[in-house]
Amino acid sequence: MVLGLLAGALLAFCPVVLPLVNQTFTPPMVIQPKPVSPPHGVKYLAKVEELVFELTNQARLAKGLAPLNKDAELTNVARAYSNDMLVRRFFEHTTPDGVAFHDRISDNYQHWVRFTGENIWSAWGYGSGNPQKLAKEIVDDWLSSPGHRANLLDPDFTHLGVGVSARNSTIRATQEFVGRPMTLISLGDLIKPWLDKINKL
Repeated sequence: MVLGLLAGALLAFCPVVLPLVNQTFTPPMVIQPKPVSPPHGVKYLAKVEELVFELTNQARLAKGLAPLNKDAELTNVARAYSNDMLVRRFFEHTTPDGVAFHDRISDNYQHWVRFTGENIWSAWGYGSGNPQKLAKEIVDDWLSSPGHRANLLDPDFTHLGVGVSARNSTIRATQEFVGRPMTLISLGDLIKPWLDKINKL
């Protein structure tokens, strides 16, 4: 009984983090993303979200990498997933009904992407009164984990959305990464070299 209580106490103050990356091509979607409202009893920690975004880019700049662009659509996806993990009380990259993170992004993101990735973080027994401390702990935990660090410092990622949600003293944080093509090539650009060759015949 005593051991069980000690284990429970330790778990209550131990954050848990999971990284995941998916190196696939996601086509653009026509679904218009809806603004995400927090469920009853859940609140967004907007200041923590902002600081997590800033600390992520500071870590990238320290390694000579380009900063990530803040993306409102990805922020919606990240917030919705943090909410879902809180409400349904799970902590995985795949929802209880089998929806993987790359499917969640492709269903709610209207851009061509080359790469997608996700970091999640969970903790119990935390207060939200010190957003600087909480944001630093979240990012430090991710940076100390090889998988999460790889996502944060991946040069192929270009855009990021952060969602941090709290219910009482339970917190879920989500980072959604995508790598978007830097430029779009038109059909004319693709066939021009072939037309030039034909014209020279």
